[in-house]
Amino acid sequence: MTMTRAIAAALLTLFPLGAEAQIRDGVFGDYAAYDAYVTDTVMHRRFEDFVQNLGGRDEYTDNELAAAVGGLMRAFPRDFEEGRVMKLVPLENGFFQEARAFWVGDAYGFYYALLHDNGEHIVVLNFTLNTDVDVILQKF
Repeated sequence: MTMTRAIAAALLTLFPLGAEAQIRDGVFGDYAAYDAYVTDTVMHRRFEDFVQNLGGRDEYTDNELAAAVGGLMRAFPRDFEEGRVMKLVPLENGFFQEARAFWVGDAYGFYYALLHDNGEHIVVLNFTLNTDVDVILQKF
């Protein structure tokens, strides 16, 4: 390894990259990074990135991912204007659930996540987006 590469590698460990660069299949540096990512990607309907970065990268073929993203784009045809956590339930040992609502006008989208704060990272274990709030609330 050249001296330049060694210095660059050392600097990357000392100065972490931005929140999006830290995402590793549903793993975030802290809750604030997770919150910023979920809020931004859902509000702007970047569903392909959203699904892949929250752990769906190895869950879908390219065709399945395209179909899922197409369905989400049809269900949510406009960027959202507002988004809020509507339910947060702590479980045991760092695990917790949350539900969020996103809306534009009178059109709503709902999000659910099962998360784990393992002391070092926030890990997304399960997530879903839906137009039906009952589907989301049944997970609690």
